This record gives sequence, structure tokens and C-alpha cells, in this order.
Amino acid sequence: MDPNEERNIEDFVENLEKVSEKIKEEKPDCIIAPMMGAIPFIDILNIIDENFPNEKVEYIPASSKIYKMREVLRESFKNLIRNYYSEDSKFLSLDEVVSGNSLKRIYKQFDAARTEIANQKTIEDFGDKVNFREKNVQDYRNQIINSLQYKSIGIVDSKKRRLGEKMNKEYEELVNKKIAIPINTNCIVTMDRVNYFPVKYKKYKNKEDEDIILPVVEKIEITGEYMNFLGKVAQIVGKNPEDQTIHNIFKIKKSYQWVPEHLRVYNNKKT
Repeated sequence: MDPNEERNIEDFVENLEKVSEKIKEEKPDCIIAPMMGAIPFIDILNIIDENFPNEKVEYIPASSKIYKMREVLRESFKNLIRNYYSEDSKFLSLDEVVSGNSLKRIYKQFDAARTEIANQKTIEDFGDKVNFREKNVQDYRNQIINSLQYKSIGIVDSKKRRLGEKMNKEYEELVNKKIAIPINTNCIVTMDRVNYFPVKYKKYKNKEDEDIILPVVEKIEITGEYMNFLGKVAQIVGKNPEDQTIHNIFKIKKSYQWVPEHLRVYNNKKT
């Protein structure tokens, strides 16, 4: 499906309006924006809703190309959870979905992170010799895990559906458990559009001359093509196209703050 076709862009924007309403309904404490895909989502949501809660948005390096990506995700989520920790914390991620693999991957690392946080807090409160097999200890630990609520709004590309192919089984399980909330689109018109993603990560070459991509933003490049796209979105929702901009640039630039320092380096090279 052609992402440049007007009808597909209009369909995409209409479904992002549904995402906007779902965010209001869920009332999250933290909106997780996995980079790169969620950057355009946040900009479009700001066009749709002039009161979009940018103060709740946190950008997390999540590209599958990042060096030690799973560890980066898990450790970043641990720091994010600590920052937003309360007796009833709600985290809401915005994820691209084609097969469901990336959404599943991000959920798994968040789940691992909150489990580690719960284990640590249980040890702090019960002591180093705590027996995790005891029911009261298990109940306490599970209460912490359950208090760290996580959901994902999946912006779903219709490619699999059009081809009659099945989605990832674990993704479907997340949908059935209402952890993943699917919003279907004809196509994700921003997906894989290099000029729509202003972020450039820091890179090094390994001994095999392959790129090692670190979870640190080296520079931000805003293209005219992307600004024209935001202007088109504004016209669709009846806003002034000349008033549009990229949001949360400082947060995007500082997204590495959630990543532990040892994961920001490669081969002892400081970022």
C-alpha cells in the first residue's frame, strides 16, 4: 500500500485520533515512546490534541539495530520504573505493529525490568535471607509487580491482514489479555521513512567493519520532507500547517539518561 496516497494518510490520522482518545481513557502516568517509530506518533498526537501531555512522554532507545538492544531496553525500563514508581503506576507504550514481534519484545523487557525491581524491593524489605517460596513473600512481590501496570497501544499495519497471514502468537496473547490495544490502519505511513526520523544514533565500526549502533543520540536532523508531512497532517485535522513543529527535542536528545553508562559505550570508547 502506498504511504503517500492521500486516503492512506487520512486513514492513518483518523486512527491516531483514536489513539489520542485511548490515551485519555487510560490516564497513564508515563507514555513510553520507543525510538525511532514513535517519534512521528507523538508529533501527530500533538497536532490532534493541543493539550497532549508531553510532560508524561519518555523516549526509549528501542531499535533492533542497537548494540545489546535487549539489555538496553531492560535496564532503561528499570530506571524509568524507579523514576515513576508509586503504589499504582501506569505505563503506556506506543508501538508499531506489523507482525507483533517488536511489541512483544518491548513488553518482555518491561516485564523483566519490573520483576527485577520487585525482587530488589522484596529483598530490601524482608532482608538478604528472604525466602521467595514463602507465600507472604510471594504475595508481597506480586503486589509490587501488579502495581507497575503496563499496556501498549499497537498502531497496526494491515499488511498481514491483507495477505491473510497470522500475527505473532505471543502478540495475539497480549491482545487477548488486553495488555496490547490494537488500533488498525491501512498502513503505517511513517514506518521505515528515514527522512521522517530526525534522530541519528552514535556509531562505531567493529573489527569486521560492521556498524555498532549505540543508544545515544548524536544529532537531530529535521528534513523539509518531514515538516511537509506534518503540515499535511495539520490540514487533515483543520489546523494551520505553518504552526507545526517537532516536539520534545530536548527529551529525545537526552533519552540516553535512562540507559546505564556501561551500555552507552563500545570497546571502552566513551560516548
